[in-house]
Amino acid sequence: MTLAAFAGALLLAALPVRVESDGCPSSAEVEKALAAILPAASEAAQPHRARVQRRNGELRIELVDAEANMIAERLLDRDGSCADLAELAAAVIGSWESDVHPEFMRPQAEPLPAPVVAISAAPSRAAMAFDVALGASLSLADSAAAGGTLALIWVPRGAGLGLRLLAAGEAARTLDLGVGQVRWQRWMGSAELDGRFAHGSLVLDLHGGLGLGWLVASGAGFSENLSISTFSPATTAGVRLSWWVTRRFAAWLDLGGLYFVRGQTVYSQPSGRAREIPQLLGLASIGLAVGRVETGR
Repeated sequence: MTLAAFAGALLLAALPVRVESDGCPSSAEVEKALAAILPAASEAAQPHRARVQRRNGELRIELVDAEANMIAERLLDRDGSCADLAELAAAVIGSWESDVHPEFMRPQAEPLPAPVVAISAAPSRAAMAFDVALGASLSLADSAAAGGTLALIWVPRGAGLGLRLLAAGEAARTLDLGVGQVRWQRWMGSAELDGRFAHGSLVLDLHGGLGLGWLVASGAGFSENLSISTFSPATTAGVRLSWWVTRRFAAWLDLGGLYFVRGQTVYSQPSGRAREIPQLLGLASIGLAVGRVETGR
């Protein structure tokens, strides 16, 4: 045994407290920390016994005298490394011993660490989400027509309520008026509220609001072919499901519809035969989006 180790053993043997521990921190670790706090006891003094137990993130410390009478006990809701807990236990035991034996008080004794109170930080403001979505569409009225859509979605808090703007167009369809036909198509736009819900990389948008349709129609096969254009306000509703491959890129599918509140009719002269332009239009579109999203990953 080296001289330093021998001197350390003598110092521990002279401690006024014997430590009993069943694990982490060990009795040796606590006694070593106590040796830096408490002076050696006289040979005539009967050492006290300290019991240190660690259970489920709690540290129980008890101090009893030579006759096993309880002097003090304390339960600390504290966890950490064995070395840190040994320092903490030694500080508690040293404080008790100083109360029992005022001669143990040292001016430079390290104070008992104050209890740590965990204060959760206020949640940071959610990041804004937005995207630009370009897609191919299929509109359904009296017949189907291919088309395209462009949508802008902005959700200020990343999820919840936001705003959606849509522009859409479709290929021309035909209506038979007996001696001739009418070719017609609509250009559409809308401003809608958007409710966003995110689960992992999947984002669901429920949208609805007000729209406007611009109808363009022209005759074909008549002795005199005329053209007209007119508008009609509309109400809109739909749902979009997006799969965000990254926080900047997504594939999406949107199913919705528009109801044009103003009836529009085309007719031929001089037969007077007329056909109604459908007021209800279904719109299915699929495409890609780029932007920024809070996906809850």
